Amino acid sequence: MRDIAAAKIRPLSIAEISIARDIRHTMIGELDGRDADEMYPGWRERYAAFYSSKMTQGQAALFVAEADGEPVGVAAVYLLKNHRSDIFARQSAYVSNVWVEPAHRRKGIAAALTRMTIDWARSKGCEVVRLRSSQMGRPVYASLGFEPSDEMELRMEEPEHP
Repeated sequence: MRDIAAAKIRPLSIAEISIARDIRHTMIGELDGRDADEMYPGWRERYAAFYSSKMTQGQAALFVAEADGEPVGVAAVYLLKNHRSDIFARQSAYVSNVWVEPAHRRKGIAAALTRMTIDWARSKGCEVVRLRSSQMGRPVYASLGFEPSDEMELRMEEPEHP
């Protein structure tokens, strides 16, 4: 567990996945301005299944920041399974869901949460850690050494949601 001036940061257990899931819901609302439950029916169950399965296998970790005993931030990390990991034995990790309540921002919490994910990935022998960033998060990640990569992406037409 890490203590920073504004919060205590600790790993979440599988039984506590709902904490991260609920924060993820708030995060989506802030970033997209839409309700994830309406956009992606059943996503909460899929979120819990994804992380609990990976955590059970030692392939993921979730971290929470708490202030006065209440969750104020979260971060997730999981091992990527792709051709590099399977063919070349070059393990990498993906960081996701880094988010901090607005009232607790600019206190180093997002950076501390992200450091916890990096430490976890390092302990798993990862040679690279990847993430996708919002504009708001870029300065945090850059301060930790993340750099833009040479990856490209093609967005397919988004299916309609109910």
